[in-house]
Amino acid sequence: MNSKKAVVLLASYNGEKYIGQQLDSIIRQTYPVEAVYVRDDGSTDGTPGILKKYSEKYPNIHVVESTGNLGYPGCFYALTDLDIDGDYFFFSDQDDVWHREKIARAVEMLEKEDGSMPVAYYAGYHICDENLNIVSESFKQDRPIEFIDTLFEVCGLEFTMAVNKAAKDFLLTHKPVRARARGTWMSMLYSGFGKIIYDNRPCALYRRHSASVTSSDMGFIGLWSWRIKKFFGGGFEGYRVLLEDFCETAGGELEEKNKKALELFARKEYLPNVFLKIFYPHRLRRKLIDEVMLRFVFLIGKL
Repeated sequence: MNSKKAVVLLASYNGEKYIGQQLDSIIRQTYPVEAVYVRDDGSTDGTPGILKKYSEKYPNIHVVESTGNLGYPGCFYALTDLDIDGDYFFFSDQDDVWHREKIARAVEMLEKEDGSMPVAYYAGYHICDENLNIVSESFKQDRPIEFIDTLFEVCGLEFTMAVNKAAKDFLLTHKPVRARARGTWMSMLYSGFGKIIYDNRPCALYRRHSASVTSSDMGFIGLWSWRIKKFFGGGFEGYRVLLEDFCETAGGELEEKNKKALELFARKEYLPNVFLKIFYPHRLRRKLIDEVMLRFVFLIGKL
């Protein structure tokens, strides 16, 4: 018998085209889902009607009452704020499709960890087009994830993520104040105050839309175009706000080594910090070209 309760949290907005497929993949999990909580952020399409039908058909699907539009990431944090009875919490997007063993594998790995400390689980995924044709597979994580690894690199995507109750409770008192981060914030939080475990096996079909391709799934030409636009067009202010916000919100509680690293990269003063940043003795990005470009960004004072 499965004694640990798995709960799924899903934030939706104008997702009528695909949200049914995602809910179906959650319902069909090999591990029983205790509950699915969906908060719709003021959709103007048919999403509310679809959610109503699913909640009427499946007693474990609950549509959270909501008013207005909180936007991103407010709608997500409104779900994590809920007082929910559960042992493991899974975060779902509205347009992906989960493999049937996704929850079972996560629970199996999380059960091996100390439940009294915050633990987060990430997994690999298949990158797909809008019709779920597989295009490629996510990167492989080949070493333990440390706090410094999460400052300038995405270590995993939220839709693959699961956390234990200690991690969810810790987030309640350590949410961002100014930063719009969600996945990066949680990666920093759990690598700094708990533990992150990674499962390289793909757990889901990650649907990428033509208008919202990210650096993690671009081809060679697209990736270089993205790098150049980001470099010459700026795009670093979000990083600065994130680091400053985390420093103010949780930095004082970090162990000394991580606290010093965070404070260094959060500082705006160019001298003498620029030299400490450029020659920081730890790899900050997976790819060498991205590492070199980041160090150059330090040199010219953009970060």
